[in-house]
Amino acid sequence: MDDGSLSELQGLMGRLADGDRSAFSRVFEVLWPVLRDLTGRHLPPAEAEDAAQEALLRIFRRSAEFDARRSALAWALGIAHWEIRSVRKKRMRRREESMTDGAMDHRSEQATPEEALLVRDTERMLAQALGTLASADLETLRQYRNGERATVAAATFRKRVERALGRLRSAWRMTHGNL
Repeated sequence: MDDGSLSELQGLMGRLADGDRSAFSRVFEVLWPVLRDLTGRHLPPAEAEDAAQEALLRIFRRSAEFDARRSALAWALGIAHWEIRSVRKKRMRRREESMTDGAMDHRSEQATPEEALLVRDTERMLAQALGTLASADLETLRQYRNGERATVAAATFRKRVERALGRLRSAWRMTHGNL
């Protein structure tokens, strides 16, 4: 997406937020390829298009919530990432995929420099937040990530994971703020 499209999207989303529904079709034309590409890198083809459509529907439904002082593209990509996460969670609930399966399987071999930088920064920030956790929390999260069965009851393990993730969220907020 070039700078002209970014500024156009910013203006279009501002119009949508103000109630100008005539901007819908142009927002679709600008965002659809971006959202389709993003979901296609993170989900299998059968789910990618549905996820992109759902993300676009959410963007349109929530357009009144858009704050024109913030980046329209970042806002839209955040919604799309949430949709990708939701699709994966649904699949996990159906036991079709372990937590680590598919995390990078559908990623494009050639990430853009911006995406590579974003991944490196996020990994660095996550390592920093993880460094503040106790070893028991780290072990619990490692077992959860690897899909290992804990030696405790399932309900106990779920509670440990919930608490460890809560402490990780707190550590993230302390060092990096809310996203």
